[in-house]
Amino acid sequence: MATKPEELPSLDEDLTPAPARPANPPRLRPHAVIPDDQVQANSRVLGEQWGAATHLRLQEPLTPLEPLRIDVPEYLARELRVRCAEDKVTIAYLVMAALRKDGFHIEDKDLVKDRYKRGRR
Repeated sequence: MATKPEELPSLDEDLTPAPARPANPPRLRPHAVIPDDQVQANSRVLGEQWGAATHLRLQEPLTPLEPLRIDVPEYLARELRVRCAEDKVTIAYLVMAALRKDGFHIEDKDLVKDRYKRGRR
């Protein structure tokens, strides 16, 4: 005895193209201009309520770096690497700190322990 297959829903609706977007989409109403000091005050209130930072720390622009290659005796290179590991600094930091002690002008903002964290300090 053969059973009659069930009637399946039509796919015609699924194959119809999506309606076209309007040529001129609706424009948003202009918002009222809110003074900056009011926005900052509101941000502080919300930041305190939610425990969030509400301002950016502005930093001085970073000084461009220039590579400097020197050859040193192997024992000095080893000693520098050991000192860097112990102090958690870079060789560049140790060299610049020594040059500063010797009287060379090096700005504080450029004497950072890890050049990869220059932006964070």
